[in-house]
Amino acid sequence: MLKAPTDHSIRRRTSLVFAGIGALSVATLAMSTGVVAGASSSSALGKPDPAKGKPVIVGLISDGGSGTVGTAPLVEQGARMAVAWANQYKGGLDGRPIQLFICENLSTPAGGQDCANQMVQKHVVAVTLPFTGQGPTEVPTIVQAGIPYITLSGSTTQETTTKGAYSLTGGFPGVLAADAAVAKARGYKKFAMLTVNVPEAIQPAESLGVTAFKNAGVGYKVIPVSLGTADITPQLESAVQWGAQAIGMTGDLTLCTSFFNAYQTLGLKLPRFVLSTCVDPSIINSSLDSVMAGSIISSPGVTNSPDYATYAAMTKKFAPTVNPSPNVSTNQSDGASAIWALINVMQGYHGPVTPAGINKQITTAKDVVLPLSDGATFTCNGKIIPSLPSVCSVSTLIGTLKANGLATNIKAINPAGLFSH
Repeated sequence: MLKAPTDHSIRRRTSLVFAGIGALSVATLAMSTGVVAGASSSSALGKPDPAKGKPVIVGLISDGGSGTVGTAPLVEQGARMAVAWANQYKGGLDGRPIQLFICENLSTPAGGQDCANQMVQKHVVAVTLPFTGQGPTEVPTIVQAGIPYITLSGSTTQETTTKGAYSLTGGFPGVLAADAAVAKARGYKKFAMLTVNVPEAIQPAESLGVTAFKNAGVGYKVIPVSLGTADITPQLESAVQWGAQAIGMTGDLTLCTSFFNAYQTLGLKLPRFVLSTCVDPSIINSSLDSVMAGSIISSPGVTNSPDYATYAAMTKKFAPTVNPSPNVSTNQSDGASAIWALINVMQGYHGPVTPAGINKQITTAKDVVLPLSDGATFTCNGKIIPSLPSVCSVSTLIGTLKANGLATNIKAINPAGLFSH
């Protein structure tokens, strides 16, 4: 008999679900466990350019805290590593050293509000983070204080539509649109999306997903799945009875396992769309690997970006216990990328390092390179998806999984047009 999860475990798993969704937009699939070639070279760090003068405070909000086990400590480790690199090799922000102020939101709305208040009280010049499940309580207070809120991957309405908030990638909305584009190209008439029933996932799946699939001319149905459900055979049967010609899933590793088990039990042959959260040793080293093989996956990892060598050199110098491959140390690379993206935005800027100055720079900079994304860029001019003005890019990589969690036939898709009304 399954034991009902405690409130603490539900909060933790909800955070992990969102961490998986949030990480979709950067190259985080563990395709290789090896060290990137040439990564140990100190030249990959760039020429020393130490920051001087009075520090500027940059805020980082992480999901977790109060003894929880999850992504927060790893994200924070990556962020600290990137700050050390920026201060020694990139001149900090306009020559001034970055002082990192971290707040852990306990993965609760109240914690998100508290962190937002602390960011204002600390007079941070910007708040940056890879992902969060608490955007609705964090964004309003931060942007109302004039502080730019910069996330690698926003999912909530507050993160994707609020002036002063910037979602550097399309995140989950981008994945939904990419899935719709693939479904259209392959001629699927009906697509069912099994989605873990937490607000961070179910709300965009039911709103943005409906828009994207409707514009693609593909029938679409969201089938909610409660957190921790071990047997989702009834939900998959519901999708089949509805007439789905392809099935997607959005959730944590628990849902991945349940999804593949039910798919195998029912003997299904339908095309399946999965997330990088599913590529885990617990699945790869089991009989489910053969079930996962052939799945279409969003944002498979890539290894061509020169940023990979920089990241590996960064880990060696500032955090030698961290795996130098960002495809393995995914949470640290997410934390590093949040800081790194801000550094890239501010390249070429000369002026007061203030919230107003950063807001102006981020809204005028064009084709800024997104770290560890194989050269993908973002532009925060509010025009990428008019209905989601805070989204700065929507290009998504799609691939097909082979055995052992390796992806092939990787292609970039830019489905922005599917969000037009």
